[in-house]
Amino acid sequence: MRRSYGFPLLLGLLAGLLALPEARAEEPACDPVAIDLTLMPQRTLIYPSLKETLRVQAARPERADVVLIGDSLFAGWRTDLPTTFPSTAIYDFAVGGDRVPNVLWRLENTDLSHLRPAAIALLIGTNDLAAGTPACAVAIGIETIVERLRRLWPETPVLVLTIPPRGADFRALDGQRLEVNRAIGVLGGRFDKVHPVAIDDGVFTCGGYGKPPLTGGVAAERYSCDNYADDNLHFSTKGYVELGRLLARATAGMRRESIFR
Repeated sequence: MRRSYGFPLLLGLLAGLLALPEARAEEPACDPVAIDLTLMPQRTLIYPSLKETLRVQAARPERADVVLIGDSLFAGWRTDLPTTFPSTAIYDFAVGGDRVPNVLWRLENTDLSHLRPAAIALLIGTNDLAAGTPACAVAIGIETIVERLRRLWPETPVLVLTIPPRGADFRALDGQRLEVNRAIGVLGGRFDKVHPVAIDDGVFTCGGYGKPPLTGGVAAERYSCDNYADDNLHFSTKGYVELGRLLARATAGMRRESIFR
């Protein structure tokens, strides 16, 4: 007897088609408003940051071996850089308080075309997350900055550092931070000459990140680490030494000797 498979097969196809909208609805989507705001170049509206922006723009050197781009986590290093790396000409193009839109604005409004750096280092995103920007939009913003840097300096390697831990127990905004860092981790496979540089959360926080989260109501309670200032956000002198070692190792892996020396 001839058996017909048409009706059961049709039912199966219909069931699959009906399930598709539900599956797609569950897929995470990044708010277009958040993306638009993140990718819109914006001069900083913070007065001290604007003053610092003007100083940084006016301080453009004639040459630089390395250009640092980011927020206060790089800007706080500025005074110690000549001592840390006496044989490397470093232009610290970072501004405290900056977010992704501010970096995009500075790249559009500062002529850096005469520079021919051997490496660029980017560290940005913690202020965006603190301001409530969704992690997906921050990740898209960082990728956009990388695209701009590749167009500006197509022959120059770009080191993209992961966002380090912050907060009393080093876990503030941690889910969002880790999401952005995962996106940073795959940039090397998407762009030529782009190298993600992972900050070891446990090591950099002196093991604090591996401790149980703080749940008590004591506001003054926090995990301390010599790599951080008392706010558990900005770096100490020792923290910058560790950061320098990380960058030196990263660039040494790209060439016979480190650019940072």
